[in-house]
Amino acid sequence: MNDRALATRRRFSLTLERNLAVIFALLGILLTTLIALHWVIVIEPTLRADAESRSRAFAQAQSSGIESVLRNTDRPDQLANEILTELGAVLLLKDESTETPFVRRITLVLDEDLLALAPESLDLARGVEQCTDCFVTEVPLYDPDGHLLVGIATFYSSPQFLNDLVHSVRGKLLWVGGAMLLVIALAWFGASRVLRRLGESESNLRTLFEVAPFPMILAERGLAGVAQANQAAKTYLVLEPDNTGRLNSAAWEALAADGLPAGIGEQRETQILTNDKSRRWAVVSAMPIRFSGVSSRLISLVDISELKAIQDDLRLASLTDGLTGAYNRRYLLQKLGEEIERAKRYGDELSVILLDLDSFKAINDTFGHRVGDEVLVKVAATLRTCTRDVDVSGRYGGEEFLVILPLTSAALALEVAERIRRTVKALTWSQPGLRVTVSGGVCEYAGMDVDGLVEIADQRLYRAKDGGRDRVVGTS
Repeated sequence: MNDRALATRRRFSLTLERNLAVIFALLGILLTTLIALHWVIVIEPTLRADAESRSRAFAQAQSSGIESVLRNTDRPDQLANEILTELGAVLLLKDESTETPFVRRITLVLDEDLLALAPESLDLARGVEQCTDCFVTEVPLYDPDGHLLVGIATFYSSPQFLNDLVHSVRGKLLWVGGAMLLVIALAWFGASRVLRRLGESESNLRTLFEVAPFPMILAERGLAGVAQANQAAKTYLVLEPDNTGRLNSAAWEALAADGLPAGIGEQRETQILTNDKSRRWAVVSAMPIRFSGVSSRLISLVDISELKAIQDDLRLASLTDGLTGAYNRRYLLQKLGEEIERAKRYGDELSVILLDLDSFKAINDTFGHRVGDEVLVKVAATLRTCTRDVDVSGRYGGEEFLVILPLTSAALALEVAERIRRTVKALTWSQPGLRVTVSGGVCEYAGMDVDGLVEIADQRLYRAKDGGRDRVVGTS
């Protein structure tokens, strides 16, 4: 080979090396951008939104304790101290593993016209003085009898749990990104020494694609099945080769039929059918790319099943009574409003039963609050056994219970109420001499609103009380 040919070969080699360097540099930038976009667009907003949702649900759940203090305190001179005690109890709730409090500060502003409190007790605060990075949730407090707004509780939830989770996920993503960049650098170094063919860049991309710890899928537009998937995606979606050699599964077909995100920045929460027929939640995002000259989409999934489960648990906690496990007053009024709207629309029958334990204070005074709690729990369970699946029952407040009976006339509702009364009266208790009875009022919907319907049932309940207790009144 003459000097001119050698020089030409060297120039070609240098040009190829530069081209390979540019290609791999762009590849590194692309993958780094993907990871950064996935973090900024999908993971961090999802974690933050979930943390804020959990903080709101926790605050709403804890506000019921404050409302209970406002409802149950008989002596106004002790009300401020009991409120401060309740606020302190909330601040003591901590994560067992980190000893980090869930709430760092609580402020409480009360209505001076509705509560007999000293002026200095209308604006209360407990916890740290400043919490600039806390999640702030304002929860209105309502008078349980008059449905009037009596104050606003502001909860400053600790961001420590979100910060720890963000740092952990970010560290893993940085490790993956670093590993990807290292693999790219090594691939470029080998290509620059042996002048491998440009087509090996696709092999390197496949390697990087495979080592990603989260499911990633390469799907070609207009074709069924999956062209390529990393091991995480094969496991998560149970992908197997079909008769065409492409990867496919029932989970992937359901995911594709549900509709995949179309562009950068778009994301979608969806349910994934697993191999054992259970369902998991995932956030799906997609980026359009050209792979080997073919228009494709790079699809990634982030499993959020645990976050969804926590969110569902917190939502359930905000709708149920902590002692009895039955629905609480907030949910009952919401559900009754929905049933009234349905009755208006379709002309269906609708009735409610308002029940109250007879002489419950005497039970607490005689047998103690532990037995009183046992009575509440057992009566709540009895309501569920005496009603249909479509019926809704719950603890309306204190020792009062509300039963919502869709598609039920007043006559049938009266029969249900009598069945409940007899069943409660026949219950056996752990304490000798304990006898529990209930009184009830029944009302059928006739065009009134939620408050009006419950008010009529309440009036009939008091008629049952005045008539000697242990009875149900269903007519005017």
